[in-house]
Amino acid sequence: VEVKEQDLPPVEIDKETPCNIVANKKGVVEKVIAKNGKAIVEKGDVVEKGDILISGTIQDEGMEEGFLVHSEGQVLALIRYDLKIEEPIIKTIKEETGRVYETKEIKFGKKGLQFMNGEIPFMDYVEETTSKRLFGEDVKIPIFIVKHEYKEVKLNDIKQNVESLKESSVVVGINKIMKELSEGSEVISKDVKYSIEGNVLMTKVIVEAIEDIGEKQIIYDGED
Repeated sequence: VEVKEQDLPPVEIDKETPCNIVANKKGVVEKVIAKNGKAIVEKGDVVEKGDILISGTIQDEGMEEGFLVHSEGQVLALIRYDLKIEEPIIKTIKEETGRVYETKEIKFGKKGLQFMNGEIPFMDYVEETTSKRLFGEDVKIPIFIVKHEYKEVKLNDIKQNVESLKESSVVVGINKIMKELSEGSEVISKDVKYSIEGNVLMTKVIVEAIEDIGEKQIIYDGED
């Protein structure tokens, strides 16, 4: 699953400050409403993130010098979201047997000395650690006693129900995409495609939405 970091909301720009309206994501322009400033794009144009949509630089023919304005308006665009989810059909789960092997370690800052009586006697295991600090925090070099627990596990292969996997994958995909949509977006289509490659169910979720992709960007002195 591809995960994207969510962008922080744009900083509010004072109405007296000259600015452009730029695209905050890639899309196909559906409608431009330029309340102030000059529309640079029109319906059908494909725009990339950062492209100027409504310019705050006004300079028409017959004007000796241009001037700057605070752009206002909306640019509605068709945005397509694709998300791929991979799920193993045969899944390996770990089941604890109840057998545990324990060791202790003394850590001095980042360095440690572990006391072990031979090798870990299990082929498959999970490790859990707990630590306790010795002395107070006023000691310059922290000293910890670390307890390691190696818990034996059995590996069991379980065949998952493909139809159930499809249903859960779609729910996960739709939820992730919905978190990326801008406020006020209108979803116009959803589509799902499945394929099986070896032991893996591939689910592709496609969502198309109409969004206002405009974002204000200050025009600094010297900008073209």
